[in-house]
Amino acid sequence: MIAQNSANTISTLTKAQNILLVTHENPDGDALASLGAMYGFLSDGKKNIVIFCKDIPPKNFDFIPHVEQCQTDKANLNWICLDVVVVLDCANIKRTGLADEITDSNCVIINIDHHVSNDKFGDINFVQEDAVSTTQILYDIFTEQKIAINKDMANCILTGILTDSGNFAYATSNSHTFTIASEMLIRGANVRDILNYTSKNKKLYTLKAWGLALSRLTYNKNYDVVYTVLTQSDLKNFGIGTDDLEGLSNFLNTLKDAKIIMVLYELSDGRIKGSLRTTRHDVDVSKIAMCLGGGGHKKAAGFEIKGQLRQTDAGWEVF
Repeated sequence: MIAQNSANTISTLTKAQNILLVTHENPDGDALASLGAMYGFLSDGKKNIVIFCKDIPPKNFDFIPHVEQCQTDKANLNWICLDVVVVLDCANIKRTGLADEITDSNCVIINIDHHVSNDKFGDINFVQEDAVSTTQILYDIFTEQKIAINKDMANCILTGILTDSGNFAYATSNSHTFTIASEMLIRGANVRDILNYTSKNKKLYTLKAWGLALSRLTYNKNYDVVYTVLTQSDLKNFGIGTDDLEGLSNFLNTLKDAKIIMVLYELSDGRIKGSLRTTRHDVDVSKIAMCLGGGGHKKAAGFEIKGQLRQTDAGWEVF
């Protein structure tokens, strides 16, 4: 099945002239690195390739090759000319911000992803739920079809693996993951730079905001959940954005006092972002996220809902 899907994917892309690469809103390292790796494969000067993301990529990911090509205004997209849309690292087409446009187009839709909640919306679905990252799937596609991986593509593939595996800390990391990472280093990927940009990049006020989140940690014994919250007012007081909260839920997942960790924080558009984490083998947080319109992995998932956070005598609530 892997060989068949990879052959179909590469054959379709090889024949196409005008290609749109798109990922999910609020993009993370794996999402942007997947765009960069696929763009690196396709950018031979003979094709017209457009990269789109609903939200502006966080500044700390500017080091990822080709991320500067990313467009955020869908009004600039020419759907009449497009042949293929490649949706990367996105479990649900709605998260692209282009669901109606993609569905109504005559384009071939290629869906490449590793989320267990992926609903197989593509004409070609290359979904590997056991892959640690979407860039790992791209590696499998490239190697299966004997496509050369250059230094920039190697940096992208390793970035996706490191950011989505928690630097190899998550259970999805296996011998294949380490083999790929080793090969990417041989091909020129710079692990030190990647870690400096993605893990060792916290600012003073970012850590102060994290401190506030730590001070608000609350244990709900009925559901065996530890949660915390940050409001837009909190972020403004510290002079930081939601990008600075990247990694907070993973950090809190080191707690052993609860089955589930939940971090809630307000977005600037009247929505609340929720991040769910667990280390328990008998808990699947993706099912919780899916009930709230989100998705993800068994041990790491997320969702977004409309509303605001407020503190009451009984604790924090969404209204």
